[in-house]
Amino acid sequence: MSAAKSSKKLIIVESPHKAKIIQKFLGNDFIALSSIGHVRDLPKTGRGKKALGIDVDNGYAMTYETIKGKEAKIQELKKAVQMSSEIYLAPDPDREGEAIAWHLKEALELPEEKTRRITYQAVTKKAILQALENARDIDMNLVNAQQARRALDRLVGFNLSPFLWKKIAKSLSAGRVQSPAVRMVVEREKQIRAFKSQEYWSLDVSLEDEKSKEKFRAHLTHWQDKRFELGNPLAASEQSMQQVLQALDKQPFDLIKVESKESQSQPHGPFITSTLQQAANIILRFGATRTMRVAQKLYEGVEVDGVATGLITYMRTDSMMVDPSAIAEAREYISQKHGDKYLPLKPNVYSSSDKNAQEAHEAIRPVSVFLTPDKLKGILSHDEWNLYDLIWRRFIQSQMPNARFLNTTAYLTAAEGKFEAKGRTLLFNGFLALDRRGSEDGEVHGEQYLPPLAAGSPVHFLQWHPAQHFTKPPARYTEASLVKALEKEGIGRPSTYAPIIQTILERGYVIQKARAFHASELGIAVNDMLDQFFNDIVDYQFTAAMETHLDNIEEGKASFTQVLDNFYHPFKDELDSAMEKAQPLKGRAWEGPEVCPLCGSGLVVRYSKSGAFLGCSSYPECKGLLPMPGQEDETPDDEKSETAVNQEEVKCPTCGAAMMLKKSRWGKNFYSCTRYPECKMTMSADSQGKPVVLPAAPEQICDKCGKPMVVKMSRRGPFLACTGYPECKNTLSLSSTGEVEQPPVVENPGVCEKCGGEMVVKKGRSGWFLACSNYPKCKNAKPIPGEKTQKKQES
Repeated sequence: MSAAKSSKKLIIVESPHKAKIIQKFLGNDFIALSSIGHVRDLPKTGRGKKALGIDVDNGYAMTYETIKGKEAKIQELKKAVQMSSEIYLAPDPDREGEAIAWHLKEALELPEEKTRRITYQAVTKKAILQALENARDIDMNLVNAQQARRALDRLVGFNLSPFLWKKIAKSLSAGRVQSPAVRMVVEREKQIRAFKSQEYWSLDVSLEDEKSKEKFRAHLTHWQDKRFELGNPLAASEQSMQQVLQALDKQPFDLIKVESKESQSQPHGPFITSTLQQAANIILRFGATRTMRVAQKLYEGVEVDGVATGLITYMRTDSMMVDPSAIAEAREYISQKHGDKYLPLKPNVYSSSDKNAQEAHEAIRPVSVFLTPDKLKGILSHDEWNLYDLIWRRFIQSQMPNARFLNTTAYLTAAEGKFEAKGRTLLFNGFLALDRRGSEDGEVHGEQYLPPLAAGSPVHFLQWHPAQHFTKPPARYTEASLVKALEKEGIGRPSTYAPIIQTILERGYVIQKARAFHASELGIAVNDMLDQFFNDIVDYQFTAAMETHLDNIEEGKASFTQVLDNFYHPFKDELDSAMEKAQPLKGRAWEGPEVCPLCGSGLVVRYSKSGAFLGCSSYPECKGLLPMPGQEDETPDDEKSETAVNQEEVKCPTCGAAMMLKKSRWGKNFYSCTRYPECKMTMSADSQGKPVVLPAAPEQICDKCGKPMVVKMSRRGPFLACTGYPECKNTLSLSSTGEVEQPPVVENPGVCEKCGGEMVVKKGRSGWFLACSNYPKCKNAKPIPGEKTQKKQES
């Protein structure tokens, strides 16, 4: 080994893109490589204790295995280690990152004397160089906190899942953090279903100031000295509203008092993970997962004017702390761009509401406020630019002064009624100067501008505005409000909000419609079962207390084994008791009039990811199925429209059995034969649940295996598929009339430049093309020679 090679220093991060950026910072003295996330984890396969991967009888010793597909990556890193004089482990600055660093150290068998851990809040040259100067050992308290979380999640999931399989349905799962989240949605669902709407009326009046001739609007607040609102008999119906209007008819209005007072609106602090996810959901319509994916790209950085840099600080944080140099830079920008009147005398300081916030971290902010969104147009993608603009504006606003308003209320009387007219005028926009909505002429959007009124000023009646209202049930959770609720209850941590939401959606416990969460029948069944027998698992306070225990491990105040012991043994006793006492929800007899559509036998209740359904009691001899009455369309009455999905009477074109409307994991409607798996026929359905009739096609025999081919539907239209699937995956394209489309004849298509395989003609969404026959191992593809030119000439 040459001296030059042995003098190289190795930095290992998780992301390949981050590795490229850091390599550009540090030059030839360093090698920056990525692990692409974790390289080891608990077992994914096996039986019993081996599959659990945790020895509960031996101090909860955890057995880790190399993650499938990471073997080559580990070998690549080992070779780099052998050629390096120093190794710096540089995953993200949190528990998960610390654990990745430790797993790398163990998997690569790194020597203590030349292995160091570095952390940084932003991917900038300055931050990386400072991190190298402050390199340290791996913090085993952080690692143990992550291991304890992983062990708790594995112990809950590994033990509870078989319980749910036995009592409800196969392939279900429960989680220490996901289950309380499901409970939130289920409880809200039950409140909405139990809600009884009440009618009530309100009354506004349009008036005109005689002096200025300006119009304004007032609201009836009291009638006969009682609040005119829900609960007042005179506000309960249209008839009683008419009584009030008759009493007010042609009665003069007296302006008895006008009050004005100033108020202020403070800017929000810079984003933390939860508030970023909430704001991105409300303003940009981003889901939590999408927000974090885009933020990760901003954190890892881009090249700006030929210089590589990260754009924001680390995006998984619950701390509101900001580096003083960043505050000074923000104040300098505000002074230059907006003037000193938009600069507070002292910097604004914010503190986290969460007492367990990791104050060693920073809030989410731009690495430099002088990297304005305008400078990054054309460099960032649409999503990246919008999220960066949101983060940049929020940070600048956090160091700007309060907005000041003049709030005016005019009090009026007429007959036995008291009216109020309220208006708000913007005196100084302060941080609102940077608000995306802006402000115009001193007015604030959504606020009424009042003319210059004074007590005794004559006003004239113009028009009544009676309005009917109905009380509404509690609002359904959106991603923004669910993240806020999880944060408020102390459930999870910044890095877990997005995975929690993604998990409960993937499991089918929660359905998202029009951006709102609805609890599925499956989610309700699972929650009720857990609530009855494992109340602590779904209890908010218990889950939040567990997060505190994990924080204590991180701070060295509690031991890994102590926390696991206190949880596991009572939990195991609960599990044993529940296995014995819990009555299965699946398989209970259906008490309705419906019978099996195939054999006429009685039906039983079953569950799947699609929700509850009815199955034949003679299963497995008869596999008849029916949708659960009332659950064919889970859309609430107040949200139904012409696009509501309903089950149609559909017969299987292959075997004649009834077909059942289902929903795929991607949310698409389709019909499946009730004789599955004997008959695997499926049929697409449109947005209203009507079957999409496939075109008739000539009988076709597969030219690869000799089996008959059948018509199927994909997102690109109808096609012929071999009935020997999945052993034979041969397909043929069909036109809309059902004719087999013949591929263009290509003389000598040649061989693949990448792997030497034969090139063949295939069809994609844009038409025919040449593709390597070794797909999916080789994904090389190219246009058919002359095809592009021909299309352009035709157009």
